[in-house]
Amino acid sequence: MSIRIREYDEGLAPALAEFNERLRAGGNDTRFPSANVRTWLPTTPENPVYYQYYLAVDDQGAVRGAYILKQQDFWLKGRSVSVGYIGLPVSEGIVNRAYAPVGVRLLVDAVRKQPLMYGLGMGGAQERLPQLLRAFGWSSFSVPFFFRILHPYRFFRNIVYPRRSTAARLFADAVALSGLGWAAVKGLHAAWYRGAPPANSLDCRLVDHFGDWADHLWAACRGHYGLCAVRDCRMLELLYPSDQPFLRLQVCESGKVIGWAVLLNTAFRDHRQFGQMTVGSVVDCLALPENAAKVIAAATRFLRGLGPDLIVSNQSHAAWCGAFRAAGYMRGPSNFLFAASKELTQLLRSANVEDSDLHFMRGDGDGPINL
Repeated sequence: MSIRIREYDEGLAPALAEFNERLRAGGNDTRFPSANVRTWLPTTPENPVYYQYYLAVDDQGAVRGAYILKQQDFWLKGRSVSVGYIGLPVSEGIVNRAYAPVGVRLLVDAVRKQPLMYGLGMGGAQERLPQLLRAFGWSSFSVPFFFRILHPYRFFRNIVYPRRSTAARLFADAVALSGLGWAAVKGLHAAWYRGAPPANSLDCRLVDHFGDWADHLWAACRGHYGLCAVRDCRMLELLYPSDQPFLRLQVCESGKVIGWAVLLNTAFRDHRQFGQMTVGSVVDCLALPENAAKVIAAATRFLRGLGPDLIVSNQSHAAWCGAFRAAGYMRGPSNFLFAASKELTQLLRSANVEDSDLHFMRGDGDGPINL
């Protein structure tokens, strides 16, 4: 079987549609994007962050696999480095073993294009992609998941994972209806609370755009993280444009900007994880590590005012993990992995960067696609 990997153009759209249909017919719900030109992060020379789509095409012109490559600048110990992100790699091998080698071809091609590569999310260590990455010598760890339940009744009536069996559903409903869920949640949050800074001492407001203040904050913060995607004004305007439902929260103390957070508040309907809940999320955030707790206290106060049932976030950096714990968030099981190629792992080790000094969250992958 001869396979050639090429960049997606509109002439391959019918073949890609057939590929997606074969995945569906095989019982897999993965779908590769059908549009070859992105409206979000388009591939243009002037953009410092952009996506490219690549398809694995056989001799007959059939698409047998695909992946997304995102190129972005990161700050590493006083210098800027270009790092790639591999997104949504999918092979027809997941529904037809005859094409099992295609997944390897996709990974090899991506790393050849950008040796400094990472993956994010991926559904947990037991999934096929993380297992393939480990076989190729990639390092990985689970990015901690934090959650705060605001409406226990709706949480226990809707959260999908603990309700997968009839007995579990009956138990969750009983906990919700009896009021035990409310008491348990209040007790657990109190146990986790570590004395977050009083949010009413902070001034926070929604902004339509990031401005010079974001550049000044980035310049002050970037040296305090081992590895962090560039988060200056230009980059943030591309990642979180004003025509999308992102809430851009600026946090000030004594008239000075000390940080920001990008938030979402999403009302779900029949979500595979959250059912009918409204879920708030901290998608991205930046501050000096010592101000992380203040930013999360302010973001939590703001989101609570919007009335979600639950607030969630994934955070890798030790200071931000501590900030969520200080605000009373609980830590739950995480299926959100960070994986680094051998070349990126070696670079981080040579720079003495520990896993807990990486600043990664959902905004660093495909974006908050499930939030």
